[in-house]
Amino acid sequence: MSSASLNLSSPSMAATESGPRLWFGEVLPRLCSAGGVIGVILVNSTMPQVVKTSDGAMPKLTPSLWLRMGMRILPKAGGLKAAQYGCMREMKLGLDSLGCNPAVSKMLAFGVIGTGFQSVIYNLLIADMYKIHTGKNPQPLTVRTLVTGTMPGIVWCFGRETFSMGAGIALQPFVAGYVKDHLAQNGYSAPPPKLLSFVTGFATGGVTALATQWLHNTTLVAGRMAAQGVREEAPHYTAGSLRTAYRELGGSLFYMNYPQRMCLIAGACGFFALCDIFHRPDVRCMGLVLR
Repeated sequence: MSSASLNLSSPSMAATESGPRLWFGEVLPRLCSAGGVIGVILVNSTMPQVVKTSDGAMPKLTPSLWLRMGMRILPKAGGLKAAQYGCMREMKLGLDSLGCNPAVSKMLAFGVIGTGFQSVIYNLLIADMYKIHTGKNPQPLTVRTLVTGTMPGIVWCFGRETFSMGAGIALQPFVAGYVKDHLAQNGYSAPPPKLLSFVTGFATGGVTALATQWLHNTTLVAGRMAAQGVREEAPHYTAGSLRTAYRELGGSLFYMNYPQRMCLIAGACGFFALCDIFHRPDVRCMGLVLR
């Protein structure tokens, strides 16, 4: 057999030749599924939280108002979440290639990439809700709007993304392994892998959601301050949003909105464990672009 045929039949060459097909066929559908499903959960769980942290500025959501807001916000949220997970996947796999611990790389990728995207999503959601409520024409979605949308509560958002979803998906494999080993040691068979993945992801997400609830509520207050045009400490509102949140919410800052957010974080961590957006780590979008 010739050396040329050996080279063509090597795994690395095969992966390179089929890279675009694999990325569009196996990676992109997972990113879009995760973005769409989690985008819907995010919007439905966040809108009531915006009302609760509005200090009376937003009315109770009626079915018609909920529908109007959802129709405007859902396409943005789903598209941005899919893009977020794509960028996060690239960063996580890039850190892994540099020798970073896989659990740490997940948390860092969620913190760094999630901060920008999630800030934009939440703050656009808040701004759109106020615009619909007040009857003002919505601001066009431009690059400047997206960049501006990352600023309110950006410090709190970084902590929230790193230690809620980031920690949740990083801890899930360890918890699943512990549960499987513990059941085996006591003579029980492990549940089906997909069920075990979802349940342990849901459990870790529920815990990390509670631990970061104060960060989340403070971030929502920062978004509200930006939507209302507060000038003090604009555009980040770091200390001001924390003072305002604690003054208005008191001790409930640490648990208010938890049931709604738990559905988002726990459900997303469980879905992530099933979806596995890190499938085929040898196939990266950046590698296709740089070919």
